[in-house]
Amino acid sequence: MKTTISKESILKSSILFFTITAFILSALLFTSCSDTESVVVSDDEELIEKIESADKTTIEEASLPSATSSVLNGDLADSFVETVQLATELGYQVALVSDNLSFEETKTDVFFSLQGRQLNSTSSKRGKHRSKCFEFVYPIDLIMPDDSSITLNSADDWSLKKDWYAANPDATERPELVYPVDVTLEDDTVQTLLDSDELASVRSSCKKGKDRRKCFKLVLPVSFTMEDGTVIEVTERADYKLLREWKKANPDSTVKPAKIFPLDIEYRDGTIETIADETAYEAAKDSCSI
Repeated sequence: MKTTISKESILKSSILFFTITAFILSALLFTSCSDTESVVVSDDEELIEKIESADKTTIEEASLPSATSSVLNGDLADSFVETVQLATELGYQVALVSDNLSFEETKTDVFFSLQGRQLNSTSSKRGKHRSKCFEFVYPIDLIMPDDSSITLNSADDWSLKKDWYAANPDATERPELVYPVDVTLEDDTVQTLLDSDELASVRSSCKKGKDRRKCFKLVLPVSFTMEDGTVIEVTERADYKLLREWKKANPDSTVKPAKIFPLDIEYRDGTIETIADETAYEAAKDSCSI
């Protein structure tokens, strides 16, 4: 008996064959890519350890592969390169110092392959260097070495600082954060930090695992005398921006705003105390550390 195979049957069989083949190839390709990605992450940690332990040569930042710029000018735009070291036939170890004081640690190392790809570390110890102590409440202001100011309206605007240094390659001084600043802590409370000492105290509490809130806050309204004799009254938290605006207009000022006494402070437990002068104010701060 002669079997007749139609063109339509052949066409359907061909379509089915190519469909199944394409599916199998796609599955194999996906599995291969997934395996490759997991291997890369694993190999990255091993390569980082080899770079760390290897003998290295200090080189200029300009000698880094061009591929590193997307990282250094992107997620790490808040930091500047302190040193670059090359481990021959392995990769690069780049020491960074951050101008963003919201991190628990301002110094960190990042690693790149010889081609300039950032190496991904799975070490929790390395990740801690980029752990946030708090979040800035934007906008914040930076005074640059030429006394100009840059306003950062979001975390993405740290790239503006990077752009300034690119346009001023001879500048060696770092930017100055303009106080007071508001910060949001881990428990979502907002604290106003009046100066670098208060910011340092909060960051120290982060490292020690202590309560990050200030020991006490000023009860508003409170007034400040500026270096030129100007008196600024702060009646609500938003008025602290008046102090920042004065500092931006007077970038050479080195004297902190002087609080006008008497004033009231409120401790964490809600207790109110009247402070007569700067000596009593410093004593109240000292009592917090006991």
